[in-house]
Amino acid sequence: MGNYFLRLRSALHISGDSKNLPVASILIGAVFWGLLWWPLKFFAQAGLTGNLMGLTAYAMVGIVALPIVWRQRKLWHEEWLLLLLIGFFFAIANITFTTALIKGEVVRVMLLFYLLPAWGALGGVLILGEKLTKQRCIAIALSLAGVFIIMGGSAILSQPFSMVDLMALIAGLCLSATGVVNKKAVKIPMASRSFIPFIFCPPLAALASYFVPVPMPEIGLITWGLLACFAFVWLFGATLFCTYGLANIEASRASILQVTELFVAIISATLIGGEILEMKEYIGGALIIAATLIEALEKKAV
Repeated sequence: MGNYFLRLRSALHISGDSKNLPVASILIGAVFWGLLWWPLKFFAQAGLTGNLMGLTAYAMVGIVALPIVWRQRKLWHEEWLLLLLIGFFFAIANITFTTALIKGEVVRVMLLFYLLPAWGALGGVLILGEKLTKQRCIAIALSLAGVFIIMGGSAILSQPFSMVDLMALIAGLCLSATGVVNKKAVKIPMASRSFIPFIFCPPLAALASYFVPVPMPEIGLITWGLLACFAFVWLFGATLFCTYGLANIEASRASILQVTELFVAIISATLIGGEILEMKEYIGGALIIAATLIEALEKKAV
């Protein structure tokens, strides 16, 4: 156990040279993503749903991302199918996560979304043939126990999940699937991996809107301007920060630093959003965070 605390301390260590930049970049990106619920709640008041956000803000980033991905086609053409899978799974994660944050309680959504250790470990074992170590088994057990407690314990067996809960879980599952595919791909540049989801978001949002139609509300120029700022400053900026950080730091260290996103979301939702955490959220959240750290530190030990 002492070794795990040493690894955690190493992952969070910040020195005084240029090596700080990837760490700072990931932390800034994590803060952006952790506060994502705030502008989404604002746009929801203007009548924009998760699908409509995919057709507006995400589409704006997608237009900018398209030439970036296309210019790198010679680098990823041998793994084009993997790139499509990354875009597909990550886009579903974006749309479902956005919808869940708009419609649900931020803390609950974030905690259910962060069931990543279980999905990631199982995906690694089933698809990549990775070994299911003792530490990974513990991480899976803690994640599942955390969700079980958050969902009300034994009450989970007598009542179905809400649509928001399912979307949060699907978002986490799809993001983990993206991670598994990313591990399998070796030639796809980081920029293409990061921006391809924004290209996939608009068509998937359009498809979802066909089955669940919601009329586009009449929004003024100010709201359109704020949407553009959200797209290019918040979404595009956060993606750039995370892309730079992930490209210049160990994956295990990045996983630990990205837990900042969960802390930012929980703290901001309680202080700004006025959400009140029950004891089950505290206990379940602690188990899920512990599972995330164990999974990240396990990767660092390999």
